[in-house]
Amino acid sequence: MRDKAEVIYITNESSLGDFGMDGMNFGSKDGVVPSQMFTESLFQERGVKAILAAHVERVDPGVVHYELLDGTKGEQSFDFAMLLPPFRGVDLKAFDAEGTDITDEVFAPSGFMKVDADYSPKPYEQWEASDWPKTYQSVKYDNVWAAGIAFAPPHQMSRPQQSPNGTMIAPAPPRTGMPSGVIGRAVAKTIAERIKHGGAGKVHTASMAEMGAACIASAGTGWRDGKAAAMTVFPIIPDKQKYGQSGRDTKETYGEIGLSAHWMKVMLHHLFIYKAKARPFWYLIPE
Repeated sequence: MRDKAEVIYITNESSLGDFGMDGMNFGSKDGVVPSQMFTESLFQERGVKAILAAHVERVDPGVVHYELLDGTKGEQSFDFAMLLPPFRGVDLKAFDAEGTDITDEVFAPSGFMKVDADYSPKPYEQWEASDWPKTYQSVKYDNVWAAGIAFAPPHQMSRPQQSPNGTMIAPAPPRTGMPSGVIGRAVAKTIAERIKHGGAGKVHTASMAEMGAACIASAGTGWRDGKAAAMTVFPIIPDKQKYGQSGRDTKETYGEIGLSAHWMKVMLHHLFIYKAKARPFWYLIPE
């Protein structure tokens, strides 16, 4: 089937391999390999075309309309398309005991909850790892937390870009998967401490600027010839003060593609289902 289809990837990333994380530098025995080179080679090998730095304006039957970073407009016809919409909260309303609307105090314009992050406006050059939250506790109520994707990021990881028409074109910072699991565990432990010991309970932290993450993306099926791309990053949030311009530890940030990663993907699939069912020793399986 693959040879009968043209696959086109439309993304708001400024380059392949940005991943909403401002790109990465993978450490290897031969030196450092940028994630852009890693991803571009994979796309070329698979015959996938990419339309970069694009904002999808609307989707009509059989055609998607988009705007590029330089302000030009384009369209792409399709027989089958899948669109990932921008991350947003559920647009909840918040009111205090007197009935006053405090939505803007509790939630960011994106609908996500404000937590213990630094939301002061800053240019890209002044972003710091310390801007990101640690406890995920609401800024308004000390008995409310927003774990995983629910919290409002202080800013993006990738450099924000805007077209001449004023359209913001930049990927959102990824927070799903492994980070959400680690954050959720920390918040759950904090809540348990609060229930047991009240305000004296220990507050657990899980800053994305101090944790790593792993991702395995399928790139082919089959026990003998299947492939997957395995990537790790540490820390998730770039810390240029600690790790220099790359912002990450290249000894802990790397990417490989091959059959072994495919086997690992299959293994994790079954392990996570086992964990979700809370089978014996489920807690030994990491996020």
